[in-house]
Amino acid sequence: MVPPIMRTQQSKSIWVLALSTCLCAQSAFAGIIIAGTRVVYPAQSRDVTVQVTNTGENPALLQTWMDDGDSKQTPDESKAPFLVTPPISRVEPGSGQALRLFFTGTTTLPEDRESLFWLNVLEIPPTPLEHSDKNAPTSADKSDGQNYLQLAFRSRIKVFYRPSKLKGTANEAPASLSWKVNSNGQLLVSNPTPYHVTLTRTEALDDKGRKETIDKIGVLLTPGQEYTFKANKSDGLSSRWKSVSFTYINDYGGIKTLSSNLGSMP
Repeated sequence: MVPPIMRTQQSKSIWVLALSTCLCAQSAFAGIIIAGTRVVYPAQSRDVTVQVTNTGENPALLQTWMDDGDSKQTPDESKAPFLVTPPISRVEPGSGQALRLFFTGTTTLPEDRESLFWLNVLEIPPTPLEHSDKNAPTSADKSDGQNYLQLAFRSRIKVFYRPSKLKGTANEAPASLSWKVNSNGQLLVSNPTPYHVTLTRTEALDDKGRKETIDKIGVLLTPGQEYTFKANKSDGLSSRWKSVSFTYINDYGGIKTLSSNLGSMP
């Protein structure tokens, strides 16, 4: 539950609200919808466009910025080598706004693997006066000293910066994962590809097809990463595992399922 925030000095109000909502990716009260759950930024592209839509009944003030993985970074403190335009905008009910992402080149990124960044969209609802006056100034324009309750909601989605000459394709990466069981009965997965792979659910199967859920929270595998799932408590069942079934998210936000045989570690 996001606590209400009293309106403070205007120059600070936008980010003060952002700090209070850092974990609110989506909300039933938020009217701004981002088209997609992830963004792929091809290195050869000059810019990438992300569409947002206001599905609410009131105008919304948006603040947008990128971060490099630190969710506490303010727009002024961002270390991500990207610009987002417009950084602040007002979106009317039923209308949309195109956000343009630009790679600035201020940081040299690896050319042999993807790099991960995050796009932040902070939605600040209108003030009480704005509810009754469509042409009233936005929150960023007003500093009349009045106090009122104001909730803000932040969405934060992944942005994959993808060099042009990577080996293989993102679609092939999930099938290239290597799955093994170690001597402690723990399931390990290795990502030998230069792409990120987002797993949403992992199950182990025995030779009779019986399933045991290993993870249903989700794991983001970075390029070259080896990940060990938490210790299994199935009292030796791991010795009968023969394969794994896992779901992952593709570039378009779709959920796909694959199976893979299990290997063993010496």
